[in-house]
Amino acid sequence: MKGSSPGTTLYVEGRSFVHALNPLTKLAWVLLAGALAYGAPVSGTEARWLVCAALLALDGCLLLSAGAAYRAWGIVWRIMLPLALFMLPIHGLLYPGNRSVVWAWHGIAVHREGLFFALTVLLQVAVLLSASLLFVLCTHPADMVTAVTRAGGAPKLAYLVGSPLLMLPAMRARAATVQAAQRARGLDSEGGIFKRAKGLFPLVKPFLLGAIMDIEQRAAALEVRGFNSRSPRTAWREVSDSTAQRWARRAMLAACLGVAVYWIVVKSGLGA
Repeated sequence: MKGSSPGTTLYVEGRSFVHALNPLTKLAWVLLAGALAYGAPVSGTEARWLVCAALLALDGCLLLSAGAAYRAWGIVWRIMLPLALFMLPIHGLLYPGNRSVVWAWHGIAVHREGLFFALTVLLQVAVLLSASLLFVLCTHPADMVTAVTRAGGAPKLAYLVGSPLLMLPAMRARAATVQAAQRARGLDSEGGIFKRAKGLFPLVKPFLLGAIMDIEQRAAALEVRGFNSRSPRTAWREVSDSTAQRWARRAMLAACLGVAVYWIVVKSGLGA
């Protein structure tokens, strides 16, 4: 049965094709999606929009097949809506390349070039965000740590990569707990912006102290489990991999490198 694992991660359980992929394959796709969204060798704004739209459609289909589309949509609109409300008017009014007026009122003019630039940036951010959510929602943190370790990465690198997937949801849960506890003690954190700002410090102090204590507990737990030991390690979670996935990862990384080389040549004028 699909659903989010209780409490501490953003991971959405499932047995889909996306869940079965090696975490490094999904991470390579995040890199490729970002490289194509920002650096695809196409000319014209409309062509870049088509590239971003195709990547968004692919990410959406994969999220839908993995049963994580609803969860991803809830995160995407909360991030993209404020960005759109901020970027569209700012660039529509103040973008340096503004020339063509599409709407004017009492000396205030909104320009086509600024709106197009803002829409392009929003599409690029949406592509990177959707690809990242595909990775985060369909990859268990323990699988990521195991995959990095088996690929030859140092245990410290594996923990550095995997720990944010666990710590961010845990910190969110801790913040909700602190807020509920302070409200039970009579703290009024609702109302206008000044009242909210006044009630911020009683929330931040216990949150930070709890986070520091949590770090100490994690460090002690890692030491007890022999985190710094140099002996060979075993993992209780099996992470699938195949020759096809390894070649796919190499191809995606090669494509990212190709995009980077293309833009180095273009920007430096070596191709002229």
